[in-house]
Amino acid sequence: MEEGEHRLWHSPVMADVVTDFLITPTTRVIVDCTVGTAGHALEMLKAASDEAVLIGIDMDRSALQIASERLASFGDRVMLRHGNFADLPRLVGTYTGQVDALLIDCGISKLQIVLPDRGFSFDQEGRLDMRFDTESSVTAAQVLGSISFPELRSLLSSFGESRAGAIARSIIRRRERGELSTTADLAGAVKAVVKTRQVKSLARVFLAIRAYVNRELENLRLALEVLKDVLSKGGRACVITYHSAEDVIVKTAFRKYSGKCVCPPGAVACTCGKAEVFKLLTRKPLVPSADEIRANPSARSAKIRVVEKM
Repeated sequence: MEEGEHRLWHSPVMADVVTDFLITPTTRVIVDCTVGTAGHALEMLKAASDEAVLIGIDMDRSALQIASERLASFGDRVMLRHGNFADLPRLVGTYTGQVDALLIDCGISKLQIVLPDRGFSFDQEGRLDMRFDTESSVTAAQVLGSISFPELRSLLSSFGESRAGAIARSIIRRRERGELSTTADLAGAVKAVVKTRQVKSLARVFLAIRAYVNRELENLRLALEVLKDVLSKGGRACVITYHSAEDVIVKTAFRKYSGKCVCPPGAVACTCGKAEVFKLLTRKPLVPSADEIRANPSARSAKIRVVEKM
């Protein structure tokens, strides 16, 4: 590994909670759906028996390269696969129905944040890219170059931005003037409207656009739909979310597949397709301790939910 490459690693969020829930003496097949730079993967493999194998999935080939180097000592117990976890059964392959432990960490990797050209950071100037998979065709620049004002306002609002209309209008104005080509330009459009608590608004705007570019919420829904097919009987799935839009999706899916109706209140009849295939192991989401947040501020908004296949 090249000198200084460790700066691209980040501390895995609530790693002890993840391993305590997912890894047992009988765990044989582990799937890390967002392996990133292998923080959680490394801890799970260290906690598992020598017979356990891990399939690590990621959309980012640069992350997979780092994960490969960090996990090299585990040899052929590690299989790394480039792809989107929305396509879990294909990526898991012959292990479908045999997965004992599965993790989805919805957070962004430090690898993506610290490299300006990836376009994820609002405090470093870079291209408006924001793709997890640099081989995909749609970039943030293309999205912002064509999205309508109502669509952009709705997108920002759905990620909790109360000044969505004013910010969307500011972004569109910059686009019309030909002044929207870098992350600094996008950040400037937000700062022109938001004079206080700018960091929170910047984070929400960049998150919303990143999620749109990578279809994050849609892919999460698809992955949760196939968990029941991928897990073994008694297999467990753990999902770490970082904002309410993600958490609502996970909470709803886990309730639905633990036999609880998720139809809108007042519905005449249940049409949600509830099925009792999971047991909820976390009645309420688990959150990081104050000590972990002090040591790793990026963990502050994390929530963990866990289910077990019946």
